[in-house]
Amino acid sequence: MSMREALAQLPRKLFSRNGAQADDHMFLALDDVSFQVEAGEVLGIIGHNGAGKSTILKLLSRVAFPTRGHIHTRGRMAALIELGAGFHPDLSGRENIYLNGSILGLKRTEIEARFSDIVEFSELGTFIDTPVKRYSSGMYVRLAFAVAAHVTADILLVDEVLSVGDMSFQRKCLAKMAELRDSGVTIVYISHNMWSVSNFCGRALLLRRGKIAAEGATDDVIQRYRQLDREDMLSAGRASAIPEAQAGKRLRSDESVITKIELLTMDRQPAKEFGADEQFIVRCHYDVPERLEHPMFVIRVNRFDGLLCCAVASPKQGVRPVSGAGVFEAVIGPLHLLPDYYSVQPLIGDRIKTVVYMPVSSESFRIKGELLGENSGVFGVSAEWLTL
Repeated sequence: MSMREALAQLPRKLFSRNGAQADDHMFLALDDVSFQVEAGEVLGIIGHNGAGKSTILKLLSRVAFPTRGHIHTRGRMAALIELGAGFHPDLSGRENIYLNGSILGLKRTEIEARFSDIVEFSELGTFIDTPVKRYSSGMYVRLAFAVAAHVTADILLVDEVLSVGDMSFQRKCLAKMAELRDSGVTIVYISHNMWSVSNFCGRALLLRRGKIAAEGATDDVIQRYRQLDREDMLSAGRASAIPEAQAGKRLRSDESVITKIELLTMDRQPAKEFGADEQFIVRCHYDVPERLEHPMFVIRVNRFDGLLCCAVASPKQGVRPVSGAGVFEAVIGPLHLLPDYYSVQPLIGDRIKTVVYMPVSSESFRIKGELLGENSGVFGVSAEWLTL
């Protein structure tokens, strides 16, 4: 807890009937989090917003202090957290280099020795004597990153700052970070960009609701993060979003109509995981409130984020009228979907009546294999390549 936070809480504690009453609903930003970073190591910290990532950096940089536990660091520390913190808008870029450098712990002689490198890196030579209030946002963060990146430190804390400026400057930032890493600087790196974490960090830590959910090899931790992310979205029902009615049919969301959904292997064993080239059975129990003379059964397959991947419908001919309780089955696949989390969503309707019943929930399953990147698509398509 910082001094400012402690002072803000003091009146509440003094005037409350019970001093402990103010802490009854205490929120733990970090709960029993313990980890170690070796000298020269690059540790990536990932997780959703609010997981506690930035709190860790605040504690490590001593902006805030833990309510319990201890933090031990060895060597000079620098932080690339809030770029440009301490910049004065009325001062020129040159003056702010000296001001910000001092805030980051550089002596004047050190700033003077690095000044030309900072200006060259920021690409602001023509405007270095212009007040920063005249700078564009891109110019502002370029100068801020240039100053912070030239601080000599044994430990560097980085919080989502490699996305500053345009693409060419971002590549320059990545190259500078790689240079610092290769020189033996210990780096703790926070980012939502899984590509940069995978390529930049040798080890990763996944935070989830203030606790460590996974720790180890970077790609393994990213896999776990994607898996938990998809499970959360499925459990939240996002994959069960009600689709728009088609062909003038009116949708009725009614969980009591489809009473149970089962996923079975071809030898009729319950399962939640299937291969991309494997068939499986969807078995649905229903209880329709009215007789359907021309019944239609539909099964939609949605990705974890609600994207409709495919839909199959029963044939127009050969389906008997239904009423009351019953069961229908469909053999699905092979779907040739990429490894990921999906759900099946059945619908029951009448081809003549303007009504389609669908449940408010769905049944989830997983296509086995390693989760790929966000831009890999949906289907696993084979290809033959020729070099001409």
